Amino acid sequence: MSTAWSTEPLRIGVAGAGAIGCTLATLLARVEDGKAEVRVLARGETLRRIQVEGLTLQRRGERLQARVTASGDAAQLGVQDVLFLCSKSHDLAGMLTAARPLVGPQTLVIPLVNGVPFWFFQGQSGPWGRRAVQAVDPGGVLLNALEPQQLLGAVTFITAERTGPAQAVSDNPLLIVLGEIDHSAPGARMQRLAEVLSRAGIEARCVPALRDTLWTKILANLTSNPLSVVSGATLDAIYGDARLLPIVRRMLQEGLALAAAYGARIPFDPASFIAEGASMGPIRTSMLQDHLVGRPLELAAIGDAVLELARLQDIALPVTARMIALAHFREEVAISPIQLAAA
Repeated sequence: MSTAWSTEPLRIGVAGAGAIGCTLATLLARVEDGKAEVRVLARGETLRRIQVEGLTLQRRGERLQARVTASGDAAQLGVQDVLFLCSKSHDLAGMLTAARPLVGPQTLVIPLVNGVPFWFFQGQSGPWGRRAVQAVDPGGVLLNALEPQQLLGAVTFITAERTGPAQAVSDNPLLIVLGEIDHSAPGARMQRLAEVLSRAGIEARCVPALRDTLWTKILANLTSNPLSVVSGATLDAIYGDARLLPIVRRMLQEGLALAAAYGARIPFDPASFIAEGASMGPIRTSMLQDHLVGRPLELAAIGDAVLELARLQDIALPVTARMIALAHFREEVAISPIQLAAA
């Protein structure tokens, strides 16, 4: 471990200042003991707002603000010890290209994405070792862009919503689970990063078998995001409404069978999973937020990649496949209430 990792403040880059990036950067920049120096790569009105007013996070009735160094040119920010890539999965390749000057030989790169990550097969033995997940990484472009030792896996359990440029709200507990993608034991760098995250108010866990936790997040994304687009429901309704619960249960059953086929040990029972989802309250999923403002949806990572993994195992996911298809339809064909009334 380098001297910087041992004794000096961690230089932490955050590429992307959407809901997750804004939440993460705000909290890290407010660490008071000098353990972190935060740099943000942003663009457009978000960049201008950060430079003029800083970042703003509404959390549990409190308005948190932070001043950070921000630029639209990664070269101006310099090489970082840690780089969080906070983008939608379909924007990850472009973001990594833009953020390349932030990455040095010792930089830990941590993609914070939903669904199946591009590194899913990397570091694993068996018939699909180093296979690219085509739904999220056609041709393996991302897989080949970084040295394996520079990539740190992370599973993010953060519910946040962007309320404006450089502004977000997040009221639920914050958790990031870290792990090596080859399932080796957590090392000193990971432990140091977890310490800094914890000082920022983000629970950080270091685990040796990250894919167990990853499957929990994949199932949470899978059972909530596509259905939220089709129904318009928030998390409490998705996991609590008697009309939606049968769909959720079937999708969860299908997803659990697929996770088991990949050797995952799931640390919850279906009833607890559903109760936890309902307890999140009237939160709009990230996919529903995107749908309501006309942004592209993360269906490739959250849905299509799961179906790709199922095909490799020759496992049928009939209800899941139909729900993903309906979400694709909702994205591709915008039907307004006026059009429906006229039909």
